[in-house]
Amino acid sequence: MPGLVEKTNWNALVELLSQDQVLLPGTEAYAKATFVGNLCYRYTNPAVVVQARSVQDVQSTIAFANKNGVKLTAKSGGHSFMGYCLNEGGIVLDMSQMHGCSIDKDNMMIHMQGGLLWQDVYYKHLQDKRDIVIGGQCASIGVSGFTLGGGISPFSRSYGLACDNLLEMTVVTASGDVITVSKDDQDEKKRDLFWALCGGGGGNFGITVSMTSKMHRLRDPDGKVVSGHLIWNLPQQQEDFDGAMQALNSSKSPAELTIDALWSHGPNKQFTGEMKVVYNGCMEEAQESLKHILVHEPLSNTLKEVEWTDCVEESEGWDAGSKIYHHNASFIFAEGAITPELTSTVSGLVKEAAEVVGITDENNTNQPKCHFAWGHIGAKTEEVSAKDTAFYWRNGHYVATFKTQWTDKKKREDVMSFMAKCQETLSSFAIEQKAAYVNYIDGTVQNWQGAYYGSNHSRLQQIKEEWDPTNFFSHRQSIKSANSDSENGTPFNVLWVPSKKGLLEMLQTQKLENWWEDGMPTINRETCYTHEGLVGVIPC
Repeated sequence: MPGLVEKTNWNALVELLSQDQVLLPGTEAYAKATFVGNLCYRYTNPAVVVQARSVQDVQSTIAFANKNGVKLTAKSGGHSFMGYCLNEGGIVLDMSQMHGCSIDKDNMMIHMQGGLLWQDVYYKHLQDKRDIVIGGQCASIGVSGFTLGGGISPFSRSYGLACDNLLEMTVVTASGDVITVSKDDQDEKKRDLFWALCGGGGGNFGITVSMTSKMHRLRDPDGKVVSGHLIWNLPQQQEDFDGAMQALNSSKSPAELTIDALWSHGPNKQFTGEMKVVYNGCMEEAQESLKHILVHEPLSNTLKEVEWTDCVEESEGWDAGSKIYHHNASFIFAEGAITPELTSTVSGLVKEAAEVVGITDENNTNQPKCHFAWGHIGAKTEEVSAKDTAFYWRNGHYVATFKTQWTDKKKREDVMSFMAKCQETLSSFAIEQKAAYVNYIDGTVQNWQGAYYGSNHSRLQQIKEEWDPTNFFSHRQSIKSANSDSENGTPFNVLWVPSKKGLLEMLQTQKLENWWEDGMPTINRETCYTHEGLVGVIPC
């Protein structure tokens, strides 16, 4: 069982690979490889980290895990909001050394290995800035996880989601087979797997070792786009900001225009409402498309013609790689959903969040944060049917997230209680009162199967049954095979101890008492598991 480290011969794994590829606890390399930046998950401790350098390394590691009954999870960019790339007592397959990339300029295709980060694609490989690939707005995230979850971009309205631009993927399955799948594969089972990989989320069907995606030529012949921020101070300019939001909500934006939104507090603690604009074209066209919004007189207007990668650089400001606590909630809203009621509700919740996380506390120098933001999709993304890919919410226009970040461990209970209220309140505005984005995964979501996948979930389960019937690839919110005894199964992060006496002794140790004091993770004292005379508890 996962977690029984003392029963596993890790030397045999070293013999399959090499000494420097198998990282053990207590080393700097291990600490770096398991760092996910969120203190909520700092006690999730894999037994080893394997740094794969080849497809064969991935196969060998999967074979070892299967043979020894060891849990395995994969880490690409490490940006899972819930830390699902880690596990307790098993193997983390670190893909970061598989970061090759090549461009087929003649056919406008890009070939990327599974451990690549978008920043490497943007700044090392895409030399011609007239060309674009649909990737993450935050450049430090991984190519694989982003694409597997759908992948929204400021250019999705022009060219679709990242998964819509996939041509083929090569994965290593739970059985260790290496297969390449595509939409038009002659093998129906492979076509099904490709369908599932287009929006079905990471950690479900296999290890992505490479993918090929389309590239696009920007509309402007010089490769320029218009980008900038329209900012209103709140509550001083609340009427103007609300007017701009209603102008957006009541109009139909051209596919070239993307208007993301952000409610946040600046370094001076000023509450602001913001629209981040990206226009795939020239300034004259952008100004014409925005005139119904610009009449509402933002305090700041930074629109200018830039290279498209400048839009990416400006977007990185959230401390996902810092040692802080953070939690998020996700919602997908339809076209026309940005009503006065919704904008008023969001404004009120963000102001309340500032008090909860400590932004308004003059004595707090640790810079907690909170914000509500959405990514604007639609246009090209809604030309695809909900059934054509695993990404179900094709009628979505605004993919939103409410994020909180705090540094005082004592605030955990208050923050989580507040976020539960946000989840309940804002879900009522979401499509079908539940739509959410799997790349903004949230372990507190009720009926996450429907929230992330809608009615596509049942087909995903059938495909899981075909390719991973034993749920070898799993985490707390992973898709389970159709014939699983339990939809949830035994969680990936169970800690196993020898007996009830051992469990009681474990709960009384200072280490676990500290877990309770810190708030997250905690031991669920009421939920235990048994296996061959062992007792398991969950650090969650």
